[in-house]
Amino acid sequence: MPSRIEPSFGAQHSFLTAYARSTADLVRTAYDQRRLLKALAKRDLSDDYVAHRLSMGWTLVQPLFLMLVYLFIFTAVYPARVQAPLGLATDATIYLLSGIIPWITLSQVMGRSLVSVVGSSNIVKQMAFPLELLPLKTLATPLLFGAVSLVFLVSYSAWITGGAIIPVYLWGIPLLVSLSLVLYAGIALLLGTVQVFAREAREFIIMFLNIGLFIHPILFLPGAVPRAVRPVIYASPFSYYIFCWQDILFFGGVERVWAWCITAAFAGAVFVLGARLFVGSKPHFGDFL
Repeated sequence: MPSRIEPSFGAQHSFLTAYARSTADLVRTAYDQRRLLKALAKRDLSDDYVAHRLSMGWTLVQPLFLMLVYLFIFTAVYPARVQAPLGLATDATIYLLSGIIPWITLSQVMGRSLVSVVGSSNIVKQMAFPLELLPLKTLATPLLFGAVSLVFLVSYSAWITGGAIIPVYLWGIPLLVSLSLVLYAGIALLLGTVQVFAREAREFIIMFLNIGLFIHPILFLPGAVPRAVRPVIYASPFSYYIFCWQDILFFGGVERVWAWCITAAFAGAVFVLGARLFVGSKPHFGDFL
């Protein structure tokens, strides 16, 4: 009996060790090459606008303009009613934006990470270059968009609530940002790798992003959906991610602990899987590009 169990345990231990080593290697590379990563991120950010003859100021104007449009629509054109939590004067606009901002940021991460490796074939063939930086640098533009939009929402929430919600934001937003960075980095690594070997992945991601705004609890409360449809909402791990943002920004606290636990586990799993897949596959990128 022991002779049968021991190989199984050894294989499992080797499997976990491989994932842990890949994750550690990726984190170490990103840290050691942090200056290069910063330079690449700045270049990636500037190329989005300078190449189109737009100034870097557009990186601030674009999200602010979009947030003002949403604010006008949700307050004047299609005013929505959401029951504010006790003790806070948050409104429906805060609820809606607390879901829209992370979703748009997530959508940008997914879209840009798909071309992070396949769009840099000339760099991939230079084996001395730390390829891990390619998907990570694409996070710059989405993170800047999310940061500017979040500042707008925090300012609006502080004005609406008379500053009552600010103490929650001081500890809640850093927690949300930490979870988001782990999740976004994992998604960038995962999709950047998958797109190299399965070019059709882009079509599935685009289809998911097109319907994602309507199948996640962003524009509606989960309780407003018929019971027969609710399993679709809760089947997506991104719904729990949205719940976390709504907890802090709208409800003013950790209201759904189970959503935070699921999100933390999901973000960690995606990051570890993405790191393992990328590190294990990068020697073969040149053969498929």
